[in-house]
Amino acid sequence: MKKLSLYLPLLTVLLVHADARAEGRCPDGYFPIGGGSTGWEGCAPMGPDAGTGTSEEPEPQWETRWGAVATTDGAMGVAAGQESQKNAEQQAIAECQAHSPDKACEVRIAYYNQCVAVAWGDAGSRMARSPDLKDAEETALRNCEKTTTNCDLYYSACSYAERAQ
Repeated sequence: MKKLSLYLPLLTVLLVHADARAEGRCPDGYFPIGGGSTGWEGCAPMGPDAGTGTSEEPEPQWETRWGAVATTDGAMGVAAGQESQKNAEQQAIAECQAHSPDKACEVRIAYYNQCVAVAWGDAGSRMARSPDLKDAEETALRNCEKTTTNCDLYYSACSYAERAQ
């Protein structure tokens, strides 16, 4: 009886190893099916990604975002982060009209998935758009200084694409 108790752990390891080897005939992410009295063997996928061959997340989906700037003599309206060009332009015009109800505002610039900057000087404004906010601001100021004096950065914003999935 004492000898049997010495060999029992070794017997257990051998049995477990034999069972693990039987499952080892399938690649990672699959388990064995069939065999025995059925006469056929195969492997079936495991888990929620079964059959896809990958466990990576799908590529992200991005949605375009719009912005706009509308102006009239001395008044400005802006919009950023809108889902459509039409929404951005309507919001910018409405905001501009609220500041100057007696004058017709017009959209001066609409942009998507990038940034815009407005520099204002003594004789009007200049605008620039760019994927980079700092670049848009510097370009707007530079353009303003070419045509007028006392230019200052008046507005800047970005409407970058937003991850939808």
